[in-house]
Amino acid sequence: MSQTPIVSNAEVNIRRAPKYLHFALTGFVFGILVALVFGLSSPAIVGLLIVFGGIAGGGTGIILALVFDAIYRSRGKKLMATKVNE
Repeated sequence: MSQTPIVSNAEVNIRRAPKYLHFALTGFVFGILVALVFGLSSPAIVGLLIVFGGIAGGGTGIILALVFDAIYRSRGKKLMATKVNE
């Protein structure tokens, strides 16, 4: 027995989305590197600078990813998609 497929149309948004983990890790590593450079002047607080630099860099990376997500969301396209259920 062959049944006729059920076809339905829907409007979908197509857009690019940033990978938040990649942005956070890149910011974390960059923050650690900046903290190491600043820690050269006073080696006693290098560990503390690394922790806070990593946290600040990771937070900055996530904020940057959110900004890119807002930009890409506004540039998204609306298309019609057809779903076929057999």
